[in-house]
Amino acid sequence: MMFVTLTALMLLSSIGTIASKLRRNMTLRRMRPHAIELSGEVIDNSATRSGKAGAYFLTPVVRYYINGKRYESDISNPVFNQPVAVGSWMTILVSPDNPYSPMDPYGGLGSMMRSAIFTTAVSALLFVWALALL
Repeated sequence: MMFVTLTALMLLSSIGTIASKLRRNMTLRRMRPHAIELSGEVIDNSATRSGKAGAYFLTPVVRYYINGKRYESDISNPVFNQPVAVGSWMTILVSPDNPYSPMDPYGGLGSMMRSAIFTTAVSALLFVWALALL
């Protein structure tokens, strides 16, 4: 019974990851037509836990200006495998309605989505197998 519970939790978690990635991708598609494209200076990389012991995702923190007002924020759709060099510049998209959520215009679904789909498929197979064992 414990194996069924663990595989169900894995399956739900991976489905949640896919839903989150799809939502971010849809947000990027919706905002792209009316977004402002500008350059942002990378001032830091923020770390968030990746779910693996001792592993973190690093998300660039950018500084940018809109109409003379300075903004600093994490990239909303990070797809970076390595930290972005502090002091470098990157192209970002910013919605005039939500200037504190800059997005990487090149941040598509990428390899993170492929790994989430793979994890979901493996979790689903394990879950079905665990149910069959009951």
